[in-house]
Amino acid sequence: MTEIIRAFLRIFLLCLAINSMRMLGLCLLHADGLVNISAITALVVYSETHSFILTILVATVITLLVNTFFVYLTKRRGVSDIVYGIAMNLILRGLSGLILYLYAGDLAMSTSVNVNFDLKIFGIDIFIVLGLVLSLIYYIYLYKTRAGLELRAVGLDEEKASFRKLNIARARRDAILFASVFAALVGSFLSLSYFSYFTENISQNVGYICLALEGFSVIHPALTPIASLVYAVFTYLAGSFQSVAAINYKLLDLIPYLVILLFLYCTKYSQKKGSMSNIGETY
Repeated sequence: MTEIIRAFLRIFLLCLAINSMRMLGLCLLHADGLVNISAITALVVYSETHSFILTILVATVITLLVNTFFVYLTKRRGVSDIVYGIAMNLILRGLSGLILYLYAGDLAMSTSVNVNFDLKIFGIDIFIVLGLVLSLIYYIYLYKTRAGLELRAVGLDEEKASFRKLNIARARRDAILFASVFAALVGSFLSLSYFSYFTENISQNVGYICLALEGFSVIHPALTPIASLVYAVFTYLAGSFQSVAAINYKLLDLIPYLVILLFLYCTKYSQKKGSMSNIGETY
């Protein structure tokens, strides 16, 4: 059960980072790059200082600078978020490998950097506690505060939001901050607690599946955490079943993706039925 929660956490928090940036109308295609750069940053800082707070702070500052530059390029300079998202993803992943080599002399994996991280709150991994608390704060902000309402309005139509004199600068600042905190938390979690080391592509390309899972929030906000949990459960089951020699492991790897496709079909079908029912009630 603990492994499922940990797998769910890294997926769901990255979905929230993507969701936050989507509120600005931008696609966070460099999510994997953010996770990789924050992971190696957290590993280096914690190895040198053994300070959890400083580690999270530095990792957040790094992701904050990257996302601020990304928003500047796309919103101020009019550059495609798709093009720059892909470019930044490749640059950040390459840069994380370079930092590992410069710091430890290792290639692809941090074999010479040992991290003994065991920080818990009431017997629960501090990353799990922080992740759940911050996700709750984000949803309260987004759906229960005026600032969150303005951020969602900016995401829907920035021109109309500007015409209504909404605080677009604050909306951008808040979205960038949330996206950066969540991405930094995921990266730090992977290198300090989940794996306890850094490896090339430590994110395992979950950024792309998170882009798909975050899309469920368009149907209903609650569907993203549900879909993330479903994906985490079936990923865990697929890994557990790989010991069965009768089943090819490549087929098992397909299970989580097939389940998500089925989940998407069912939710879309339910949405259509709900819409037809509303039409019937209207008439």
